[in-house]
Amino acid sequence: MSSKSLCIYEGDDAYWQKVSHSNHQSSPEYEQFLDMMASITRWKGEEIPNKIGTVKLTQAVTLLPRHEHLVWGRLPSNSYISPGSTVIVEPTTSRSVQRNVLVGKVITPMWGDRWIPMKILNPTEKHITLKRNSKLADVSPCLAAEDFALFQGTCQREQSDTNKQLPAEMTETDLKQKLSNVGLTNIDIESCQVSHQTRQDLVQLLLDYQDVFSKHPLDCGEAKGFVHHIRLTDERPFRLPYRRVPPAHYQKLRQVLSEMEEQGIIQKSVSEFASPLVMVWKKDGGLRLCTDFRLLNARTVKDAHPLPHQSDCLAALGGNVLFSTMDLTSGFYNIPMCDQDKKYTAFTTPAGLYEYNRMAQGLSNSPASFMRMMLSIFGDLNFSSLLCYLDDLLVFAQSEEQALERLQLVFQRLREHNLRLNPKKCYLMRTSVKFLGHIIDKKGVLVDPAKVEVITAMTKQNLMEPDGCTPSVRRIRSFLGMVFYYQHFIPNCSSLAKPLFALTSGQKRRKKADRTGKAPGTFRKLKSSDWSTDCDEAFNSLKEKLLNCVVLAHPDFSRPFLLSVDASLDGLGAVLSQVPANEDQARPVAFASKTLSQSQKRYPAHRLEFLALKWSVCEKFSHWLKGHSFTVWTDNNPLTYIMTKPKLDACEQRWVAKLAPYSFDLRYIPGRKNIVADALSRVPFTQTVSHRLISEPYSKLLCEGEDVGEDGIQHAFRLKAQLHQVSPVTNGSVASPVCQLPHYSDSDTVKALCHAHEQ
Repeated sequence: MSSKSLCIYEGDDAYWQKVSHSNHQSSPEYEQFLDMMASITRWKGEEIPNKIGTVKLTQAVTLLPRHEHLVWGRLPSNSYISPGSTVIVEPTTSRSVQRNVLVGKVITPMWGDRWIPMKILNPTEKHITLKRNSKLADVSPCLAAEDFALFQGTCQREQSDTNKQLPAEMTETDLKQKLSNVGLTNIDIESCQVSHQTRQDLVQLLLDYQDVFSKHPLDCGEAKGFVHHIRLTDERPFRLPYRRVPPAHYQKLRQVLSEMEEQGIIQKSVSEFASPLVMVWKKDGGLRLCTDFRLLNARTVKDAHPLPHQSDCLAALGGNVLFSTMDLTSGFYNIPMCDQDKKYTAFTTPAGLYEYNRMAQGLSNSPASFMRMMLSIFGDLNFSSLLCYLDDLLVFAQSEEQALERLQLVFQRLREHNLRLNPKKCYLMRTSVKFLGHIIDKKGVLVDPAKVEVITAMTKQNLMEPDGCTPSVRRIRSFLGMVFYYQHFIPNCSSLAKPLFALTSGQKRRKKADRTGKAPGTFRKLKSSDWSTDCDEAFNSLKEKLLNCVVLAHPDFSRPFLLSVDASLDGLGAVLSQVPANEDQARPVAFASKTLSQSQKRYPAHRLEFLALKWSVCEKFSHWLKGHSFTVWTDNNPLTYIMTKPKLDACEQRWVAKLAPYSFDLRYIPGRKNIVADALSRVPFTQTVSHRLISEPYSKLLCEGEDVGEDGIQHAFRLKAQLHQVSPVTNGSVASPVCQLPHYSDSDTVKALCHAHEQ
């Protein structure tokens, strides 16, 4: 029978009593049931699909005599079906040894990480042990079939009173009252930037999936088919004493422990392991219990499952106008602990010894296990319909209808895997949301002012030791770490931070004593005189750049990229940009910068420019530029000949070979029209092309680049000898030109051009 038919009749006890006690054809219910069963065929004329794979046991299982068991197995990693898909499980014919067990034929959804439940019966009088990797069942996809025609009265019983369709027109107050009736008052519907009809459809969707949202802070789900394991390199028990708690906090501690135990998150323990408890107080006065697992983590075999890269997440948002962010309630607590590994999580408190039933925060492999679960559930939707970063979800869409469809799909998968959302952290169908410390909207990506405020509020004293005069290496590194989280918003970030980096680079730590018996050394100690005016300028400049960050455009991979590169002795810089559709001005997509090593600082100017090109294309932006055509703009004319230069040294040949797989063309434009002012300024001449590329119409730059003669620089050098004929500048006016160059009309311009090119 179809699953829908069974669901409809499941709660109708009267119907099943009539069917089971009817006298053959005397009951209409009995006749209807026989007609439905007679029309059932497995594939309904469809071609039987190939099997997906064979389920194997991941560990040995012992079956009791004359008992039916629910056993979990896994499909191979090359299975092509996504979690949540309905499959048919049947006894396999490929097992090597005949066993006296019966495997039931079932229809079930495939759980996360390719787990499949099986019903196995031991009909014998003896215990039977199934070994690890035993093949038990074949799995095939379940083809969707039309539901049987049901009479109108039965269909009407499918919906409950709380899920009835809303009236055609409802006010905002009525919508809020509907959500309040089911405990969803924390979801802000008024802030949804959609039409009233779409807002009403959204409320109906929330009512249909109200079980997906938590009712209280510890109302977290329990993921089906996922278990967190802990493998140790050294299983010798350890026991650490608990950290003393002020008497005034005893009552709050006991209350939180009791609530967590009541929700099944922790339980009393008799483990031989013990880690200390850590009490963390929230801003609202609440208490969060954490555990110091440092000793346990030092013995844990690390899980190599990766976390998604932030840049890859943000790059998938182009072309969307509506965004919804959601957060799982007590994220890590949604995954149960393996029964054999619970003892490792035991922690000591003044109230006794407890251990975790759910995956705890602070375990070294918790992020990897949680990310594996989320990708198993949403892996086929990640980067195409939503972004998944640990317990944070971002659903994006190009229209209101698409946003509703994708939200329904997310809610359905959360329901299937028994996960819960925190309604306080759900911001649905908005044109601007916060995600991973950034503000996302249809125009692009911007830094979150609340996050930047912490950095810009820092003063010079925050980077000093307690004496207030000596720079602190640890605090300087902390500041640079916060700034460089947003480095893709700051042009030439590495060059600006160079004086601060110089304070953090020092003597390497010696792990062992040297031959003279001297104790292991530490990083060099700074003195108050090490903090210079350059450090002040760098510190203030980085904060100013963060306050005036530009909005980065969403990359559009259907349009060509523009890349501008520059180099100086302070470092390398690059700007990746694009010209949006129906616009004539390029918008920056990302900034990148890099400091130079001691050997690279000795490169001549043309090799530094070539290094900037190779680094930006082959390393920094390779994941975006490979496979796409793009244009590289530079104000270093000799660089435009590097790809066709007949004679190159060994280093340049290797760089050309690395650039060979990329499809791009090099174009030259002068940095600024006011060449004289630019050459006399302290700003490097090569940094101005990036500014022009994102601040002037692109069509104008194309015309200018085509008009610039290939021999412009060479003409400038030939005329350099004639500069002594230039008349002096009087009263702020420039003397009449003695020569004419394309785009360079006077001799002062020639002088400035040559001076800048030599630099």
